[in-house]
Amino acid sequence: MTNEIPATPDPAWHDVAATGEFTDGAMRGYTVAGREVVVCRTREGQWHALDNICTHGFVKMHEGRLRGVRLICPLHGASFDCRNGKVLGAPATKPLACWQLKIEADRVLVAPPSA
Repeated sequence: MTNEIPATPDPAWHDVAATGEFTDGAMRGYTVAGREVVVCRTREGQWHALDNICTHGFVKMHEGRLRGVRLICPLHGASFDCRNGKVLGAPATKPLACWQLKIEADRVLVAPPSA
């Protein structure tokens, strides 16, 4: 399930969640400005956001697994580095786009990838 996020006054940044909604090693999917994004919090407490649709199987990545920094697709097992979107394992060959992410006052904000 993804959550539809309304636009904020600053059109570049979208408030998607409270930081307290995430445990270490967790991820969640959201629909932001008509695009699917997955927000990941690694076991080390690092935050990352990427496109939520696998570049190989076209399924939602947040329905897969997060193992360390490896984001694993639930359909065919393609894997990506959640820090930079790079492909770590086949069958995917195209990386995931990385979103901008910042934490402000215990809120998680994301912005689409810069051009």
